[in-house]
Amino acid sequence: MAMIVCPQCGEQVSEKAKKCVHCGAILIPEEKKHCIECGAELEEGMTECPNCGCPVDDTIGHKEDKPQKVEVTGVKVTKKIKVIIGVVVVLLALGGATVFGVNQYQKKKAAEEYAQRVEEYSDNLKLVAVTMLTGASDAESSANLIKQVWYNAIYEKRDDKTDKYTQPKGYFVSDFNDALGNLYADSSFSSKISSIEDNQGTVNGLMKKLKNPPDEYKDAYDAVSDLYDAYISLTNCATDPSGSLQTYSSTFNDADTNTLNAYKAMELYLDE
Repeated sequence: MAMIVCPQCGEQVSEKAKKCVHCGAILIPEEKKHCIECGAELEEGMTECPNCGCPVDDTIGHKEDKPQKVEVTGVKVTKKIKVIIGVVVVLLALGGATVFGVNQYQKKKAAEEYAQRVEEYSDNLKLVAVTMLTGASDAESSANLIKQVWYNAIYEKRDDKTDKYTQPKGYFVSDFNDALGNLYADSSFSSKISSIEDNQGTVNGLMKKLKNPPDEYKDAYDAVSDLYDAYISLTNCATDPSGSLQTYSSTFNDADTNTLNAYKAMELYLDE
């Protein structure tokens, strides 16, 4: 066994001695122990912690060698657990902020899409009204000519506008249907009728786009629907005349008046 010199009295003592047998000087400081639960310092020979009552393990080392305890809302946790809790709190906060941000973005996007829908609806409303007015104007002039040819053919009335249809060979045709046939066979007139039929197709396509209007345009849709009904009745007088001269004239006059009145009612929404 090796010997060493006591720094206090100079006598030789064993290297493993904790105290000098000659003067009592401390040669090897006692290793301090600490409670693994609360971190309190323990004295030699204790079997349980005087602070928290936790059983003392003889293998416990220095306080600095063990995880430090941190009190959080009345619960003793290690620093590692505290870090985990902090991370979870941050993640929850970020998650809440993300959800809030997503909701705000979705609301903003929905508002922008609705505003765009309203703008497109307004544009289509104005376009269909103008398109119907153009078709109605052509139908009005065409129907007036039809009615005039029809009348002159029956009553054999001469007129510079209708003579080429009612008396193409210098004398009146025997049936007003022949006169109307001559009218529809005329390239200029038939081209105008084709234009009216194309106009009807365009209007029908636009009306489909106006279904399911935004809340603020429901009244406008009712108004444009009334205009459409009158418009169809008027344009049909030009593209497909039927009945007697008397019923045709009555249908045409009513459709012409209704179309004009319906368009005036529509102007309230076209100015918006």
